[in-house]
Amino acid sequence: MTFALLPAGGKSSRMGRPKLALPLGRRTVLEYAVAALREAGVEEVLVVVGPHVRELAPLAAAAGASVLQLQEETADMRATVEHGLRWLEERFRPPPEAGWLLCPADHPALDPAVIRRLVQARGASPGYSVAVPTFEGRRGHPALIDWRHVAGMRALPPGLGLDAYLRQQRAVTLEVAVTSPGVLADLDTPEDYERLRAATDDAPSLPP
Repeated sequence: MTFALLPAGGKSSRMGRPKLALPLGRRTVLEYAVAALREAGVEEVLVVVGPHVRELAPLAAAAGASVLQLQEETADMRATVEHGLRWLEERFRPPPEAGWLLCPADHPALDPAVIRRLVQARGASPGYSVAVPTFEGRRGHPALIDWRHVAGMRALPPGLGLDAYLRQQRAVTLEVAVTSPGVLADLDTPEDYERLRAATDDAPSLPP
């Protein structure tokens, strides 16, 4: 079983509005991301929603995701992700070899083909427990991580993000070359959004 975790606890301060609620094509960014994961065959998609963006919860549920609504704001993305991992652990008891996709909200351009490629490559390379997509030699998102790494992430010293942990796992990280530049796409500013919107058919313009 493959899981996906989308942390939606940030404040989108540089965007000026909740980034996951922005329109993208005929859906919102969040609905687009969840649909891509479901199309790729991910069995359980969890969206962790911060208390300041409660409007994301019905969007996530309507798109077919489970929702964990936090009652208090988290200090950073790592804390938001840890809440989600705990929720998944309590309900599914994933074995060490179960895979989960870390899908940061600032990298919403998910491609079902990329996700399937990651899952296939990881299955064909048992010596690796982390898989990341690369485009033209640059690492992108999402990362596919074995559940065995969750304990190590929780043991990180305070103040360190999950990227710090993943950088320590180079020996067991499989780089998977893909043809989709979307694995590198950020969504932090209105300019980022316009670039993403322009690449999506029938996407409306950013409202004033």
